[in-house]
Amino acid sequence: MKAALGVWALIAACSALTNVPALAQVEDYVPGVWHYRSVACVNTTVVSVEPRLVGEGQKTFSAQDFESGVDVTFNTHLGSDPAHPHLFASVTHYGGLPGNEIMVRERPKDKVQVCFLSRPAPTLACNPDHDERGRIYRVYDYRQRAQYSGMNTEHDCGGA
Repeated sequence: MKAALGVWALIAACSALTNVPALAQVEDYVPGVWHYRSVACVNTTVVSVEPRLVGEGQKTFSAQDFESGVDVTFNTHLGSDPAHPHLFASVTHYGGLPGNEIMVRERPKDKVQVCFLSRPAPTLACNPDHDERGRIYRVYDYRQRAQYSGMNTEHDCGGA
């Protein structure tokens, strides 16, 4: 009897794991500008759009530079906290992720809506008071009428 229950528990666990979305899967967010009171959103502008990997002192970028991914920084401290009061909101993607084509086409001073979705919880591996990584944002670009989402860094809090 215990063996049969163990097998069924294993089957249930495997079934549950197959329903977990892949990490690189695009979130199915409601399109357009958000007006929710439960989500912190601000209208702001793009500060910079750079390849994820930038050479020291590099000022200009070719399309090939963006194959490593994209990093977009915004003119807002949304998502910062007392431990990181000067943290600017940003989204960093590895190359090939959905939304990169929108990010690459953004320009400094483009009007965007930035919504702060989450920050990491403290764990044994992550101390958010010392590690500013892992904040998640959703961005709507007014000029392109398109959206994307992602973390503010390449790795989550406590990651590589």
